[in-house]
Amino acid sequence: MHGTLAGHLAAHPAPGLPEGATPAQAAALPPGTSVLAQPRTMPAPTAPRSRGQGQGVWWEHDGPLALVYAGGPDGHRGDLVVPVRLPQGAGQWPHLLHTLSDPETFHKVDLVRHQDPAEPGGWVYEAHLMVLAPAYVPASTAGRRAQAPTGRRGGVDGNVSNLAVVSVPDEPVIAGAASPGAAVVSSKVATASDERDRIARRERKRRRRQRALERSRRASNTAQYELGKRQRKRQRRRQAAGLSPRQVTVPGGPRIARADGTPRRSHRHDTLSSTYRRLRARDAAAAQRITQSRRTRARRTAGQIVAVHGPNLVIEDCDIRGWFRLWGRACARFTPGMLITALDHECANTGGRLLRAATRTTALSQHCPCGHRVPKTLRVRTHHCPTQDGGCGLTGDRDLVSAALAAFTHLHDSDDPSTARVDYQTSRRVLCAAGPGLPGALTEMM
Repeated sequence: MHGTLAGHLAAHPAPGLPEGATPAQAAALPPGTSVLAQPRTMPAPTAPRSRGQGQGVWWEHDGPLALVYAGGPDGHRGDLVVPVRLPQGAGQWPHLLHTLSDPETFHKVDLVRHQDPAEPGGWVYEAHLMVLAPAYVPASTAGRRAQAPTGRRGGVDGNVSNLAVVSVPDEPVIAGAASPGAAVVSSKVATASDERDRIARRERKRRRRQRALERSRRASNTAQYELGKRQRKRQRRRQAAGLSPRQVTVPGGPRIARADGTPRRSHRHDTLSSTYRRLRARDAAAAQRITQSRRTRARRTAGQIVAVHGPNLVIEDCDIRGWFRLWGRACARFTPGMLITALDHECANTGGRLLRAATRTTALSQHCPCGHRVPKTLRVRTHHCPTQDGGCGLTGDRDLVSAALAAFTHLHDSDDPSTARVDYQTSRRVLCAAGPGLPGALTEMM
């Protein structure tokens, strides 16, 4: 990678850009302002001259950015120079300024490709540059993390279809509070109705693509599939009527297999048509878009949670793989594992940590903040602590009460979930002091 960001800006300035504008000035422009006017076909930069003494070396090039591939150890093949196209809007220039402003940090370039059915040939080639510099953090994200309440301690209850979060101030603040229950803040993240509709539409499109792929594979490999029940019945009727058998283009039966169920011929040996490859590329591109959308949603949700409840959180140490075995579709829609992973990263980047507490030593969903054990099945979604036998009478959402207990869970060893214990003395004083019904009604949604 050779050239400079300033040289690229000087070679392709947008109309209306002040003459002699620097990359820092371009990064300060409001989003939506055009910075570059790059032609559709980017010209390859020419090799630099060395003080007027013939051809120079690319290390002296300070013009537009370019990727230069050397011609080999013998040097007789010539250099392959590939021009670089940068984002033209001002919204991306703070990132470009952080990454490309100092050529001394350029480390290595990886040439990669990925499928894109919208491009000619079905492939997109990209050059990924690695720089020896800290990761870029937008100013908005840095400001949000700087304002996160570090004086709070929160608990998280992960579920198949929602994520409950409850936080309280640290113990010194609680001890001096006039109304301990008023300091409790709760949130509950769930899939909105419009999001569920979008997921349903997206799932229908995915099933249509899968059916089209299966039809294409069956049509190209008819000898590897048996006839369907209706197709066999039609063949018997034609045979009884003395008619010739009709050729079946798409057999509807199972794949021809051996006695143990193994296909007679492996799927990797099937004949794949160009239509099948095109459909498969579209399905892969759609799956990549869905994954990127889910990751963006998880990062945004994690940032909102940490901005409200702080970066010091505790969650039960659960194996989400078991959830997928029982409630696979619900987990695929809500993606609790992706949300928890994003929350872990956000806590670490904000200066805190997401601790994990063992379920065997805490059993948060089976206890009340007063310390009374309240057994509940998965069908029971409301927590109610009886007043007899020393109970406090607290009533609330099951998930939010579990998250509130997690906020009062302490670990003797932060790296060992089995050392987690619940401080019921403090939780009873804070959560159960106002009697039945926690102040603030733990039903807030994000």
